Amino acid sequence: MTLKIGTDCSGIEAPIQALKQLGIPFEHMFSCEVDKYCLLSLRANYDIPIIFDNISTRDIGLVPDIDLYICGFPCQPFSQAGKLKGLSDTRGTVFNNCLEVIKSKRPKYFVLENVKNILTHDKGNTWNVINTELDKLSELGYNISWKLMNTREYGIPQNRERVYIVGTKSFGFSWPDKVTDCIDVRDLIDHTDKSKIEWKRKTNINSVSDDAVFVDVDFLHYTTYPNANKYSPCVVARGSSLWCVPYHRYATPTELGRLQGFSPDFKQVVSNSQMKKQYGNSMSVNVLVKIFEKLLELK
Repeated sequence: MTLKIGTDCSGIEAPIQALKQLGIPFEHMFSCEVDKYCLLSLRANYDIPIIFDNISTRDIGLVPDIDLYICGFPCQPFSQAGKLKGLSDTRGTVFNNCLEVIKSKRPKYFVLENVKNILTHDKGNTWNVINTELDKLSELGYNISWKLMNTREYGIPQNRERVYIVGTKSFGFSWPDKVTDCIDVRDLIDHTDKSKIEWKRKTNINSVSDDAVFVDVDFLHYTTYPNANKYSPCVVARGSSLWCVPYHRYATPTELGRLQGFSPDFKQVVSNSQMKKQYGNSMSVNVLVKIFEKLLELK
């Protein structure tokens, strides 16, 4: 059976990447993205019949029926890198738009994603509000569960903790086990870019160990990255954050794409800074692969 999938806050469609890697027959019903540069990437890489440009203002009646719904609703209202306004931020209300889709379209499965800080924002009050609304979906027959998952524990060496919420009908969801066979972080280096740039920051890059691969230079003033030879720090939207130690330069879009599990065939049609932002805001494809395997009972 062909799976009908729709996504909101689609970014560059990590869920579609995951389905393709699994070889699952699917019909991409719709995407929704407000960022004009992400829209360029979407149109260059996917054949999407319907693309909405604003989840908050669209007519829910125009959203087609789907089997699987995915949304990584905006993390900025809850992220420590943002202003922590939570549900008072207009972007925070996107969660309510997600609920509208679920209640209206009744997909068989849904997956929502956000940053770890959503659990503790506003002394836990934000998460309590979200949890309360999710619990109400049981009236529609949904079983809801959530888990904090780290990208580096599911096959790709990036230290990226995210909260995943899974909703299913008629059965409970069993979360995937962590994996022990992780890609060597050195294998993700882009050796085609051997440029070396001059270090102009006040912090001392020489304090980083010689066997380090990627470090976040925005945090050099208080950490030495003892595990930098094993995994990368979190890929973030700031393009001037991740540093490739072996080549003494900033990480390339290719490296960020690999750290997020994207196919090497993904076409870059935007600037390097925009491409890095898109990878930094994306879900990790490898984590979604593991979730989908369980969700769709592939293993």
